[in-house]
This record gives sequence, structure tokens and C-alpha cells, in this order.
Amino acid sequence: MLDIILHAEWVNELRRALLRWFEAHKRPTPWRDNPDPYRVWISEVMLQQTQTATVIPYFERFIARFPDVQALADAPLEEVLRYWEGLGYYARARNLHKAARMIVQNGGRLPATADRLRELPGIGAYTAGAIASIAFGQPTPVVDGNVIRVLARLLWLKGDLKAAPAQKQLWRISEQLIDPQRPGDFNQAIMELGSTVCTPTQPRCSECPVSHLCAAYQRGQPTAVPEPSRRVPTRQVVDVSAIIERDGRFLLAQRATEGLWGGLWEFPRAARQGRESLETVALRAAALVGVQAEPSRILATVKHTVTYSRIQLYGYLCVWRSGEAQRGEYVAVEWITPDELGDYALSAPQRRLAHALAQSPQQV
Repeated sequence: MLDIILHAEWVNELRRALLRWFEAHKRPTPWRDNPDPYRVWISEVMLQQTQTATVIPYFERFIARFPDVQALADAPLEEVLRYWEGLGYYARARNLHKAARMIVQNGGRLPATADRLRELPGIGAYTAGAIASIAFGQPTPVVDGNVIRVLARLLWLKGDLKAAPAQKQLWRISEQLIDPQRPGDFNQAIMELGSTVCTPTQPRCSECPVSHLCAAYQRGQPTAVPEPSRRVPTRQVVDVSAIIERDGRFLLAQRATEGLWGGLWEFPRAARQGRESLETVALRAAALVGVQAEPSRILATVKHTVTYSRIQLYGYLCVWRSGEAQRGEYVAVEWITPDELGDYALSAPQRRLAHALAQSPQQV
């Protein structure tokens, strides 16, 4: 992709039009009402991979419990994970907690520049640019999926825009575009445009403040760019969680801190291999924590997607027969009553199994 040099007059008109539109149409959010650096940081991390409407209630609950970086650093990780429960991508919460402790150790103030922000865990180029521009007024660009789509249509950018050379070009373009006087508003405006107007499949070009500057609109082909990237095939996975009952209590196991669902609790879980019966997988799940159990019945089935895997999770009620619970591949195991499930941080699929268990009139 050749370097693109933008004309100053075109850039200035884009800035004016976008900022006017943003002032009139920006969605009210709790972090915009009070753009304190801590609140901006929390919101930007939550907004990674998650839509604004979904984030708002989680943000408000999280901030009410952890109102500043000291409160977040002082809290145990498990409590932070519990307040994150349902947002997914739990590495974000673990990195927030780790970064909060680093910030407290270094004076308690969030770094003000993108380069320094990137030294914190969980903050990449996009998040650093967003925080630096919105919270500290630094003229640092942002490039995310919404920005890529807007730029591709404005400038008729073809090819695989996720490839490394194209990404470098997109960051260079964004550096030319950002308004040095109002960098935070400009970055929010272009992201908001991509999220609400310049959408992937049905862009509302008649409502777009910069359609007169848009190459794709002028060609009459607003959805022709960006061109789709080659998709990674999705694999189908079947998992079984053994919901093991012993004297009115059920066995929970805590996953290791790192990796998928790190630090969260779950009913012991195993993946189906080949044509195994669900009962056999449930027995293997129980054996992972040193327990022999008798499968009783399927309590619930939960479907969920993780990256390129579509997972069908069965919650299989089982009765404990012998063996003392051991950690095995987990870091902790505990027998708890159904009423205590709310005290443990679970992933969204496991929380649905827990809810099914609590609602079951005849548990085992």
C-alpha cells in the first residue's frame, strides 16, 4: 500500500464536520460525563471487544465498588473478577488489577502519555492512544475496527487492512487526521461514527456528516470496502461440567490465573473426545478433581462462542460416590451450597449452569 498524503483542506473539513456532528449526536455515557483518567481507563478496557450499551451497567457497578485506583489495587483479584463477571475476556480484568497495583506502587497516578501507558499490562496501542487523548489531551491517534471501516470508505482503501503493512499505513493516516486542539473529541467522534452511522452492512450515509468527503459514497459503493479478510474456520466443541452433589453441597474448582477464564471458578469440566458419551466425559471431569461420581441427568445445556470455537456445554448432575476432592489441574476446590454460588466468580456459561441448579426443584 502506497503512502497516502492527505490535503490540508480536506483534513480540516473532516475535522470540522466530525466534531460538529459529535457535539450534537454523541451518546451520553458515564465516563464522558466525568472524563477522569481512572474512569476513562476502566471504560476503554471494558470497551475492548464489547459494545457500549453492554458496558454501561457493568462500568457503573464496577466504579461504585472500585471508585479509584487505590480501591482497585487493594481489592482481592477474585472480587474484581466477580464484578467483571459476564463481560468476558477475563484477562482484561486480571490486567486491570495488576496494572492498578503497579500504578499505586509508582505514586498512584495513571501515566499521561501513550508510550508510558503501554508499559502497563493490558494496554496496547489503541487503548493507550484513547486514554492519552481523552483523559490527557495528547494528540495521539487511535485505530480500531470502527476507525478502520471509516478510513477505508473515506479513502477507498482496498486489500487486507488487517495485514501489518496496511496497519502501519492506517496509523500514519490517523496521525495526519487527529485534531491537535481536540484530540480526545476527534478520536471519540470517528469511533462513534463507525459504531452508529458507518456500520458494516447498512451504513446510514444520508445521516453521515462526512459523506461529501467519502470516496466510497461518491462511487455509490459504501459497503465495497473494507474488503473482508479470510475467515478462520470455526470448530465445534462439546464440553461437560460435572455438577457433583455430596450431602447437599456441590463441588467447585478454581482455574489457574493465566489462560482462558483464568482465576474463575467452575463445575469441573472436560472436553469430549471422539464419540465419547456425555456420561463418560462427566466421569472424566469428576476424576480430574479426584472424585468418583455417578452421573444422574443432564441439568442444562449452554451454547457459547470463544474466539474460533463454538462450544456446547452440558451441565451433568452427578452423585458423589468416593474420593476426596483434590486440586489436580485446578488451583483450589471447594464444596459449597447452592446459596453460596453468588459469592464465587464464574464465567457466563458456568453462571447459567449455576442458575439452572438454583432453579432446579429436584437437584439430583
